Amino acid sequence: MEKWPFGFLGLLYTPVAMIIAQAIIATPLVMGVSVAAIQHLPKNLRYQILALGATRLQMMWLLIREARLPLLAAVMAGFGGVISEVRCLNYGRRQYQRLYRVLTTATVMETAGEIFDIAIALSIILMVLAFVINAILTYVQQRERPR
Repeated sequence: MEKWPFGFLGLLYTPVAMIIAQAIIATPLVMGVSVAAIQHLPKNLRYQILALGATRLQMMWLLIREARLPLLAAVMAGFGGVISEVRCLNYGRRQYQRLYRVLTTATVMETAGEIFDIAIALSIILMVLAFVINAILTYVQQRERPR
């Protein structure tokens, strides 16, 4: 394992490595939409908040609250990117393939093994999970939208 970059950490093929990989996948999506959301706020809003006596921390909190709907869209984009990812989690040693699997990887592995009934069941679970989470986030986003 020492030949791998960062192999000395002993993270290769572990759940911690899966979490790190998912965070690396979601970060550009979430950051891109988040930065665009904050930049889209009126330029003088920051100065108004500071002029009213807010601290820098209070100013950041108020800017985040003002951009909460696009920031929720950023979370939804990150979730969509993470839930659909298979490649970074699909590679692993044989002894770990049954121990550490996520729904997307399990679906691919069952399909490769021609166990289609389990693969279809896992796909349905994954789609229902994604639909429910996105429906909840959309409801929260629409409820907060000014009319």
